[in-house]
Amino acid sequence: MNEWLILLETVGKSWRGLGSPHRVTAAVSGGADSVALLAALKALAEEEGMVLSAAHVDHGLRETSGRDAAFVEKLCADWGIPCKVVRAQVNGKSENAARQARYEALRNACLENETAVLALAHHKRDQAETVLLHLLRGSGSGGLSAMQEKSWRSWPESEGWLLWRPMLGLDPELIRAALKEKGIPWMEDETNEGDAYQRNYIRHQVLPVMAARFPKAEDAICRAARILADEDAYFRSETERFLEAEGNACLHGPCRWIRLSPLLGLHKALRRYVLKAACPTDLDADTVERLLSLSPGQKMNLPENGRAECSGAYLHFLTAEDQGLPPVPLAPGILVSQPWGGETGDGFRAQAIREDVYAQCELRRLAPGDTIRPLGSPGAKSMQDYFVDKKVPRPFRPHIPLLCMGKRVVWAIGVGAGEEARVKAGDRALLLRYEGYLPGEPDA
Repeated sequence: MNEWLILLETVGKSWRGLGSPHRVTAAVSGGADSVALLAALKALAEEEGMVLSAAHVDHGLRETSGRDAAFVEKLCADWGIPCKVVRAQVNGKSENAARQARYEALRNACLENETAVLALAHHKRDQAETVLLHLLRGSGSGGLSAMQEKSWRSWPESEGWLLWRPMLGLDPELIRAALKEKGIPWMEDETNEGDAYQRNYIRHQVLPVMAARFPKAEDAICRAARILADEDAYFRSETERFLEAEGNACLHGPCRWIRLSPLLGLHKALRRYVLKAACPTDLDADTVERLLSLSPGQKMNLPENGRAECSGAYLHFLTAEDQGLPPVPLAPGILVSQPWGGETGDGFRAQAIREDVYAQCELRRLAPGDTIRPLGSPGAKSMQDYFVDKKVPRPFRPHIPLLCMGKRVVWAIGVGAGEEARVKAGDRALLLRYEGYLPGEPDA
């Protein structure tokens, strides 16, 4: 078997399936896998004219990390490949902290190289390890689908980048055999020999035991990941369809909500996806399950100082900014007036009002001390009591546009009018129409 040829054919086929991108940056640690990837990409670049660059991240967590950086720099210099060595600042000692720092550094290297494709050297065993790690964390199908050959990541400074893993289906033994065949050296990371890190423990202690009883364990695990990836893609498409359907949700601005009736009509599995997609903060599996069990009137805290609140008809998502005191409401829309022709309006988006009353009014949001005398009522009440009577969900109340004379609300737009809005035959009046967003509507 010609392992080198298999490596070249695998990477080349994946590159063409990606659309043959002209510029690619390879993440090169100096280990066997990343060196093999760089070698295969070099051959591809020489054959196809692809512009190849490399990036190496030095976490500074090992005494020998400088040795690896020097090796990668020399290898790239010998091969004529531009190389960027980045010293990453790791906040903490966990695997996740190192991974986050690494991706941040690689992202910056791609930006400097004006490259939108980052090639990563993950292989079949890495995939099996990732599936098992996510399984032990209780992940759903999204997590258990693990890594994909290509996955899109967004970032604020540009349109985003594509993480490309052309060797995801290859055995690590084949990759090393390909390097030996061509006499290409690599570096060994001594920390990979210990079991301190969870991934190392699975690699050294778990997978060998499984393989001893089930020789095709890695293949089976990776096949399951591919199946789950297809199912995850289906659920994501159904989630997008649900959230885009008119009246199901509003995911913009401070009035973020899902309408409960259509949500509860979904299968529980799809509800999980919808909640994760709709929430403005990242949710783990346990938090999603708690959200699913919320009843009207209940609240729960979310990551990043967020909060979820279940009202009679809605599940609301509030961020830390939304919960400020006083709340930061949406800016009011505008009122368009026309001559009164005798109609009173619906009190929702249209309302008749005397000209002399309107001349004393301002359009604003809720303020302390506001009151309303509901149309036809013998007396005034606080806006708090009025909103309760009208069953206006609490998170919506700061965002209701109010037409006010001082502290007296003449018209709570979208809710109802006050006695001061009454008009009768012979009055000089206007018909007002509100143009702008109202809480409970699908889009801000």
